[in-house]
Amino acid sequence: MEKAYETFLRDRARALSGAEVVLTLRDLTPGRRKYRGVNARCVVSSPPRAGEPLLWIRSVVGTREATACSVRIVEELPESFPAVPYSDFFEAMARAERR
Repeated sequence: MEKAYETFLRDRARALSGAEVVLTLRDLTPGRRKYRGVNARCVVSSPPRAGEPLLWIRSVVGTREATACSVRIVEELPESFPAVPYSDFFEAMARAERR
């Protein structure tokens, strides 16, 4: 089975802009690392590009889109983002993107 991830997005258009974005990806590949989360700077492509892992996009409430994209991981980021406890996670990811 090929490598696959999923992510939860507020703004699908921003992720599919062709620019690098910071996402939290959940690994869907069967095995010991399944469901492992990773923060990464990525480039998302739709339609999926050959040779790149699939990326399933979900809305913030968990609704999965009907078709997959692909993702190229440019850089893995630290496990956590500096943020005030109980603050908006998506804002913390946006700050990480600007660095």
